[in-house]
Amino acid sequence: MGPITDAHKLTYQNNIMLAVQQKRSRLDMGFSYQTGLSGRQSTMVELIGSASAVVDLGRKADTPDIDNSIEPVWITPRQLAWGKLIEKEDAIKALTDYQGPFTQAGAAAMVRGKDTILSQAVFGSRKIGADGTTVSAWAGQTVTVGIGASSTDDTTATGMNVRKLLRGRRLMQSGQVITGDEELFYSGNAQQIEELFRDLTFISHDYRNGKPLETPDEPQRILNITILPPNDGSAAFADYDGSTYTSALFCKSGVYWGEFDPLTVNVPLRPDKMMRPHPQMEQWLGAARSEDIKVVKILTKK
Repeated sequence: MGPITDAHKLTYQNNIMLAVQQKRSRLDMGFSYQTGLSGRQSTMVELIGSASAVVDLGRKADTPDIDNSIEPVWITPRQLAWGKLIEKEDAIKALTDYQGPFTQAGAAAMVRGKDTILSQAVFGSRKIGADGTTVSAWAGQTVTVGIGASSTDDTTATGMNVRKLLRGRRLMQSGQVITGDEELFYSGNAQQIEELFRDLTFISHDYRNGKPLETPDEPQRILNITILPPNDGSAAFADYDGSTYTSALFCKSGVYWGEFDPLTVNVPLRPDKMMRPHPQMEQWLGAARSEDIKVVKILTKK
């Protein structure tokens, strides 16, 4: 076996970049992408509060001057890193094999890490205020675990169903979210997605008449809501109270992500490990929620 050359390192970098692009994030298609992020934190969006028009202003009245409240929302960079020491006898093959475990496993780890950061932003605290020092916890609305148990029962704990999506959309609408103008997404774990589509096969005329899913591996749409691929149950989508799962219905305009520093790949040789190659990846990105009303928590029975 010959020495590790710059060509081997470049091949590994190209393989990693391609593999990361090929790995499907479970969440990012439901997030708005924010450009131009830099520094220790950046303004993600400035929320402009609603205003009310004056009814029956009156003859010869002054022109109204109605202020809107403005609330900056900030996004903070977080680090993703991966590395793996490679033994000498495996080095060149590991660095040049696109399908090899050192390429595929590393790419998959980075994509899972990205999804963890995105998922934590859905219900996590966010930074607001003029200088981004005020921490604001999620204060949105929740679809309780009993919704959809039956047509007359909204209290008995039940799994995921279409009625829960309807209730989540209703909660948004009650908060003056114009859902017809929004891109809506639902994210749940594998059990919740199965329960949702099982319920759909029961209530849908098409399914009852034997029409199958045409593209079962692609995101499906229900009630103008895109059903994202099942998440892995990490971070914000973990158990709610030991007997209940958490999932989320959200507007794309309600959650954001962006890169502070794009993915970099290096293959240094470790002097302390007899000059073995130690591929490593690093990326800095952030995610945050813009408005609580655009993110609804949906609880389901385990």
